[in-house]
Amino acid sequence: MKLSRVAVFSLMITILTVYLSYSILQHRMIGTDVEKDNTGQYVVTKDTPAGYWGYGRILAGDIIMEVDGEIPSSVFFIKNYNAIEGASTIRLIRTNAGGAQQDITLTVDKGIGPEDLLLEFIIPLCSVLLFAGFSWFVYHRKQGDMAAIYLILFFLSTGLAYFSSFSSGRANPVGMLTFYSTFSLVPIFFLQFLNQYLKRYEEPLVRRGLFVALYCVVTVILSLLVIRMLTGFDFYFFAGVPLILPFFITVNLYIIYRLIEKFVRHRRDYLRTLFKFTLIGHMIGFLPFILFFGMPQLVGVNLITSQVASIFLLGIPIVYLYMFMNRQLFDIDFLLNRFLYFTIISFIPTLLITTFGVLILNQHDFSWVRCIQMLLVVYLMLTLFLFCKEYADFRLRPNFNKDLYNFQGSLDRFSTRISRVMKRADLERVLEQEILSTLLVKKMTFLEVSKERVHASQSNTGAKGIHPSVISALQNSVHQLTVGETVSVPYGLCIVMGHKGSTFHVLWLDDKENQTKYNLDELGWLKTLANYTAIVYENLYLIESLIEDLELEFQKQKGASPWVMRLIFNLSEIERRRLAADLHDSALQDQLIWYRKLESVMLDHVISAELYQELETIHEGLLDVIHQIRETCNEMRPPLLKEMGIVEALGHLFEQTQIRSDYAIDFRVKRFTAELNDEQTLALFRIVQELLRNASKHASASTVIIELEQRESIRLLYKDNGIGMELGELSDSYQHMGLSGIKERVRSLEGEIEFQSVVGEGLEISISLPLESVSTAMEGKDESDDKYLVG
Repeated sequence: MKLSRVAVFSLMITILTVYLSYSILQHRMIGTDVEKDNTGQYVVTKDTPAGYWGYGRILAGDIIMEVDGEIPSSVFFIKNYNAIEGASTIRLIRTNAGGAQQDITLTVDKGIGPEDLLLEFIIPLCSVLLFAGFSWFVYHRKQGDMAAIYLILFFLSTGLAYFSSFSSGRANPVGMLTFYSTFSLVPIFFLQFLNQYLKRYEEPLVRRGLFVALYCVVTVILSLLVIRMLTGFDFYFFAGVPLILPFFITVNLYIIYRLIEKFVRHRRDYLRTLFKFTLIGHMIGFLPFILFFGMPQLVGVNLITSQVASIFLLGIPIVYLYMFMNRQLFDIDFLLNRFLYFTIISFIPTLLITTFGVLILNQHDFSWVRCIQMLLVVYLMLTLFLFCKEYADFRLRPNFNKDLYNFQGSLDRFSTRISRVMKRADLERVLEQEILSTLLVKKMTFLEVSKERVHASQSNTGAKGIHPSVISALQNSVHQLTVGETVSVPYGLCIVMGHKGSTFHVLWLDDKENQTKYNLDELGWLKTLANYTAIVYENLYLIESLIEDLELEFQKQKGASPWVMRLIFNLSEIERRRLAADLHDSALQDQLIWYRKLESVMLDHVISAELYQELETIHEGLLDVIHQIRETCNEMRPPLLKEMGIVEALGHLFEQTQIRSDYAIDFRVKRFTAELNDEQTLALFRIVQELLRNASKHASASTVIIELEQRESIRLLYKDNGIGMELGELSDSYQHMGLSGIKERVRSLEGEIEFQSVVGEGLEISISLPLESVSTAMEGKDESDDKYLVG
């Protein structure tokens, strides 16, 4: 039954296509509009546009006397559509400039002209066959998928709308009805396909009620068209532009608006590429039709013909066929960036070519519409040429320049070797070996250049082989040195490999053995090596600086500084996260497997009541262990801490704590709008976590009050009504190691902490943390003042 419906539908499409083909091949498209004047005569309203048979033959103001031997009022096309189409002979009266009238009889050529055959029949028919093939392919690959059904309808309506437009242009009633029906349904079918397709990602585009409204609008438009075709009654909106064109433009602009809205909403998640691909594909297909044909038609300007404008629409089904049938999308960002780059660099040549073209072809009678048409054609051709040129470079350039392979292999080899470098001397030796093995260079030397002097690096034997003019040129250009840039010197070539403070590391290369200049590929390769080397230089200096600071701290023997403590805490957090991941992925998963197996045994086998009770106890015990492991993982790696923020994260922590504790928590937040960094957020969370753990184990409290407030600093207040403690025992008691850890964590953030407690009267802890620690600010300043990497 289902197959028979498909066969009937296919047969109807085939019959319609054959009839439309006959109507196109039978007559020329005359393209002349007329209207009845006050005297009852039919007068041509405007010159017949270019591309139609009547262009240059039928002019504005001509009075139509007879069409095929009949008076105009009795001709169906004129009476119902105010257009001359399907005629064999046309008799008209033309008034010359001197006022004399001339009786002219025109004989319309039979059948479609050879010059119009390709554009008006072959390409449209091929598009119908192509989209029919797409539809058959989608139907067999995605049977039962509603998105596939709407995509097939979108394919067929697009192809038929394009094909029937040439029959409609000949005022054929079936062609007109087919064109208006399919053209109005194209955006609706597309919207339904897109809506159904995006449901896979739980992101529907529009609500279902919108489709009911759109179908009602289409029904009204088509009803008015049928009334006009049957009665000849002309509605006001048919006198100018058909209502179907504003409807088509409005729906497509709404689709673009919704896609932009979706893209903005998901521009930072995994759906970004999907919506960007969809938006770009839709805009490429519909915007040229809307901007260059639809909107100009609304103001009475013919910028491009409808035949050319419709070609852009044919790209839309191809884009969505690819998107629907493939699980992965190509890199739209790369293509978009290249297109933007090519359109920018081709803009000025386009203006120059268009200007000279207008001056050479006809400098007197060249309308602004023609200028824009030439501009668009040249712009498109230059952009496509640049795309082809880049592809040719990628495919053909290596065949003409074999050194490209050597340079690429050298970069791969060098990047692998520098990963094992631990000293600056080793780095310079690896770089020297790589350059000498690739370039024909006699000598090379590593130099250290500063304002005061130029001298050889410690790993080099000396700068004796360098000509004094090279040293002088480096000293004169020391203020312009930047990493990766070459320096012009009288002999050889200098390139900056890195810098520390005001001292630059410069590599001097002697002239090549073949006495040729360094070409662009070699310079580009050297610049890439310099950037790689600069990164390693910085890492080596950072490690050296870190070791020196650690040695200085230990020499002071006054306890670790705040930044050292932060480093230790950060390392401990990394280990916590790693341990939490291991627990979750190994122990927890094993527990779940055994839990499911035990549950299956209890359900699938007949066992005694006593054994069942023991298994039930084990079952509950396993469930408790699973819950404890999950809680441990959450404590070691707080979920969604960065996303939720400290206030919501603490609220969630308090909810979980009160479930398993016998004290109430009163959480108070007073004007807290500070934007904490990740380190501060995690530190506050860990401090509160340890305070609650201390309350559970030692305080014996019934109420815990926690206040979080932002003033000039971040203030955290903890109070409980527990047993309290002697403050003198705080540093000595093993039981209070958690509070000591809190003190160290506060100290690492350069904050202040104060304990108040009396035995039997509870404990109060006041913590104050700066919004930005001094050492953090100083570290940022040091980094900005001590840049020795890529500039």
